[in-house]
Amino acid sequence: MKMMQSYSTFQDMKRPSSNRLRDFVPHKLTTAPANNTIGKALPLLTGVLLLGTTCCGYVFLKSQRLTAASGQVEGTNAVTGIRPAYLTVLASSALQEASYVAQTNRQPSRSGRTFSTEADTYYQKFKTLPIPPVVHDNLDRMLAEESRRGVENFRNISENSKRSNKILIIGDVHGCLDELKALVAKASKDHNGGEQFASVVFVGDLCNKGPYSSQVVRLVREQPYWYTIRGNHDNAALEAALGDTDRLGREQYSWVKELSDEDVEWIANLPYSIRIPMNKIKSPSWSGGDVLVVHAGLIPNVDIDEQNVKTMVTVRALTSIYKNDTTGDSSNNASLSYEHYNPSQTDTTPIPWAKAWTGPELVIFGHDAKRGTQIETHAIGLDSGCVYGNKLTGIVLPEMEFVSVDAAIVYCPIKHKD
Repeated sequence: MKMMQSYSTFQDMKRPSSNRLRDFVPHKLTTAPANNTIGKALPLLTGVLLLGTTCCGYVFLKSQRLTAASGQVEGTNAVTGIRPAYLTVLASSALQEASYVAQTNRQPSRSGRTFSTEADTYYQKFKTLPIPPVVHDNLDRMLAEESRRGVENFRNISENSKRSNKILIIGDVHGCLDELKALVAKASKDHNGGEQFASVVFVGDLCNKGPYSSQVVRLVREQPYWYTIRGNHDNAALEAALGDTDRLGREQYSWVKELSDEDVEWIANLPYSIRIPMNKIKSPSWSGGDVLVVHAGLIPNVDIDEQNVKTMVTVRALTSIYKNDTTGDSSNNASLSYEHYNPSQTDTTPIPWAKAWTGPELVIFGHDAKRGTQIETHAIGLDSGCVYGNKLTGIVLPEMEFVSVDAAIVYCPIKHKD
């Protein structure tokens, strides 16, 4: 029976037009009363001199770092990359940054975080996660863009003797770095003739719960032709990294201090879905539409551009009677209601969303470790609970062959609510 969902569209999909930095108000400086004793004044004078020296050194290093990151600025010295006119601006920027760090009670970052990325600026101003530049991406576009960055000639990708045209899709990693490396090696050896895959795609939730979250994030970010989408745990970690005090106070998110500015900006730019066009890939096991990679799930009969992204990273089950969208970020057993065309339908028993999905896309997803690997007509679930001591699972396209490795140990015996 055909189904129709009542839903609310995701609010504020577009970034606000203003991109100005947050106004920082440095703490007021207080001074001790004047003292006529020169001996007592010497420590104060020494402190002032040290502070001045430190500020000058910081300004110089800041300018050098900015020059290295963004290139030669017009009119700057070719050797130092700095010109005197910028000293005041850079000093002001340094004070603003120091003030913000002090005001938010941030702990020192082990990765040299400056908290000055576009994502930081957005979060400081709006207190919400930034929408990625591309919400629903396409693998062909992503591969072509990476080719333009000079990683490799995309036109010859299938002709490269060390890289095949196969695609590996991997379930929730949750910081299980050793198992991730083992799975890729096994998939390459057993299903790809020892060659590299054309691309490796993840269903999200790279991090949290497991022991090596930051290392997994960095590995996926730095590997050419590896791509992922944002899961609910990636969003939660991003909020913590950007300054969410509630999450920062929890041990589960202590690892975010290891993230660099590049890591944070990369997570903030991740899409919520990746479409894999199947018109160029001949699959003996799938003759339907494209493959669509999402983290948790989709609502039947709703176009991808109209899907609520919170639903996409949290939904597990559906009921047939319209109630309310209950898929919050903190809900571990989130279910979303939809309604049939038949208003007399009274069945309120939740069912896995994958059983209700009728295509035309084949959706590959994660998020549901309790149900484990799921195989439905138009949906495949890959979260097999590696972090809970079970398996890390992937699937190789176009043959639709499953591959998995056992978890080394039980990393997380107790499931977190989100």
